[in-house]
Amino acid sequence: MRKTRLYAALYHYYLLFVLLAAIAISGGRNFLFKKEVVEIKVGLSEIQQVYPDTRQFSLNRQDVYEAFAANGQLTGNVYLSSNYSQEFGYAGIVPLLIGVDQNLNISKIVALPNNETGDYVEAIFSENFLGRWQNISLKDAMNHQADVVSGATHTSRAVIAGVRQTAAHVMNAEASLATEPKLWSVVKDLLFLVMLLASVVVAYQKGRSRFRTVYLVLVLLIMGLILNNLLSVRQINGWLLEGFVWRVQWQSIVVFGLALALGLAGKRRFYCHYLCPMGALQELTNQFSPFKKRKLPGRFWGISSRELYLTLIAGALLTGFSPELAYMEPFMFFSFNIIGYGMIFFGLTVVVLSLFFHQPWCSLCPTGCLMDTIPFKQAKFTETKLADHAEK
Repeated sequence: MRKTRLYAALYHYYLLFVLLAAIAISGGRNFLFKKEVVEIKVGLSEIQQVYPDTRQFSLNRQDVYEAFAANGQLTGNVYLSSNYSQEFGYAGIVPLLIGVDQNLNISKIVALPNNETGDYVEAIFSENFLGRWQNISLKDAMNHQADVVSGATHTSRAVIAGVRQTAAHVMNAEASLATEPKLWSVVKDLLFLVMLLASVVVAYQKGRSRFRTVYLVLVLLIMGLILNNLLSVRQINGWLLEGFVWRVQWQSIVVFGLALALGLAGKRRFYCHYLCPMGALQELTNQFSPFKKRKLPGRFWGISSRELYLTLIAGALLTGFSPELAYMEPFMFFSFNIIGYGMIFFGLTVVVLSLFFHQPWCSLCPTGCLMDTIPFKQAKFTETKLADHAEK
């Protein structure tokens, strides 16, 4: 029995190692926790996105790109924001090219390749957000007010900081870095800490089942809709490629560390049971659905559905195909104000399936597999069971 449990635990962590190794290798990482240098390539095609008439450019001694037209006339200067700002987005640095004309007005801002999710980037670089800086002076840009995009807070902050700090460097002045009202920021931090404490209390307090529904509603509202703070394979990918950024992602890092620690201490699937908004949404749907619940098929050809899904993701990454990992999980559903119809359909499909099946997404969730640490004493070499969010 002891040997069987050991094999079960080793097999579980082997699956996780394959997935994480695939993510790391696909990002060019040599299994380090921090990349020494973030490579940002700027060529003629990138400069032409800012100034289309550019035929040649040069990099001066101040690390500023000077764009020239066909007749050799200076069109404008282009600044790389990552030279002046190291504010991180959700999944890493968000480098910008900021075009500045000879009157020190911003001509255009262009995003260079980054690790942020496509829907978030599209919302950020719309006329309603980043377009507000166009044609304003660098002096005004240093303190220009732009509300963060709900559901893309980290990316918004990184972009705002990039523009403001670049403008401040050129003007040799100080820039404001406040991206949202301080009071609201404090309130959100307090809500997070309260939910974190409540999750531990609920996990260990007896007789918690009678308060379960209320607790799930709070998880859905606070962790999902207000904080929009969900662990995901997409986020872990960013950590592997860019390292941890405590000042930006401290909430996610705390949740990740707490979930692993309590999982190893005996509270398996702690995150899935008590802090995952998608898990809360499925369980609430299960509770209020009048239909008899069934379990989705758990194994195909002797392999669990979760293993098949993990193999699909890892195989795609290792063969050079780079799927948008955020689209492999329905967690962006809680950013419904900026996501496309495809992700809305993905999330609604999970909700509809929850009317008829017990937590359908939990049988596939790659993040759930990562968070499902196996205490040695509890490991059993049996078929993986669906996550039971309402422990009785």
